[in-house]
Amino acid sequence: MWGLARASIASMPRYRFLDALGDVVAEGDHADHAEALLWARDEEETEDGVNRVEYLGPDGDWRWAGPLQS
Repeated sequence: MWGLARASIASMPRYRFLDALGDVVAEGDHADHAEALLWARDEEETEDGVNRVEYLGPDGDWRWAGPLQS
């Protein structure tokens, strides 16, 4: 039973959102890359906007989630 609970928690990837200088402006959990990229495209809370989206890979490293499209 414990393994099932851990699997459902782990299924929501962690994303971070970076500005043009590579500084993290936000972090959050999203169901998939498409949802995270959509959030980044529509995000207006950050002063300089989001220029790059990365997700936490299985080895604990940050990986590119894909291109932002306007």
